[in-house]
Amino acid sequence: MQHNEFFAALKAGKIEKLYLFEGEEEFTKRSALKALRDQVVSGDFAAMNDATLKDPAPDELISAAETLPFLADKRFLLIRESALLSGNKPKNYDEDAAVKRLTEYFENLPDTTCMVFYVDGKADGRRKFYNLMKKKAAIVQFSSLDDVQLNKWIAKQMSLGGKKVTAADCQQLWFTVGRDLNLLSCEIEKLIAYTDGRDVITGDDILAISSKSQEYKVFDMATALLDGDGKKAFVLMQDILRNGEDRLFLLSLLGSQCRRLYYAAAMKRAGAQEQEVASKLGVPPFVARNTLRQAGTFTLSQLRQMCDWCIETEYMVKNGEMSDEGSLEQVMLRILALLKEKKQ
Repeated sequence: MQHNEFFAALKAGKIEKLYLFEGEEEFTKRSALKALRDQVVSGDFAAMNDATLKDPAPDELISAAETLPFLADKRFLLIRESALLSGNKPKNYDEDAAVKRLTEYFENLPDTTCMVFYVDGKADGRRKFYNLMKKKAAIVQFSSLDDVQLNKWIAKQMSLGGKKVTAADCQQLWFTVGRDLNLLSCEIEKLIAYTDGRDVITGDDILAISSKSQEYKVFDMATALLDGDGKKAFVLMQDILRNGEDRLFLLSLLGSQCRRLYYAAAMKRAGAQEQEVASKLGVPPFVARNTLRQAGTFTLSQLRQMCDWCIETEYMVKNGEMSDEGSLEQVMLRILALLKEKKQ
């Protein structure tokens, strides 16, 4: 099941005896774990009915699961870092024997235990134990949110803080900060505090106070470069490099931006509107708008030439025909020279 189905079932009071939590979205996964734990154990003796085990051998796990709850209906048992679900091999027990033992035990798992196997990231679906969990457990997938889900999540968090925000500004926030919900949650708290006394958060607020992701800084650098602001572009480039980013990586991202311009220009010639361009490129509308504006500065052949410069330079660096040092700068200078020629 997906995480939204899990939350709906939990709200309806449906609690399974055995769960597997897996997926890339750690913030939602932790939120689900807390919500489930709070539903299973509560009151004065909650701590006595809450246990966490790290990669337990079968006998240790079974012993914990068979322990009766203290003055409560259920115990909550959390299993972390189980080697049976990762690429690692168990150190203190035999894997095949463990799977066989737990296969037998899960046939009669007591109603007094709610057991959760919690995996950081994705579980290894090739393992025998994962196949067992598919048969016996409620597997909850915590996948990264898509654009629509992310917008709704941001808007909800804003509303909990008494703020309103448009869908476009939600997009600007995750494009600026990144898609990690932990980071977004912190940035939303900052924005709520920053706009104290106002009930609407705007794009200007986001740009003024939000931390910029490395990807956004590269986007900012490419935007300055393609607008002909060489000074700003080189200052941003140096700042990104000082933060430990690789020149070749920046060159690759610059090449991606040039290709985006080329595709946008080609789509516009074919009659595509801004919304369609945004959808095809997989970017927010405000990025598509900026891309179309910049693409209009060049001919298709010039855009193609810029793409080729990036690809050829990257190829030459990787094959040892050119030094990494200065490779990115060379492409940037060629693009600035092209812009200067157009103005003359």
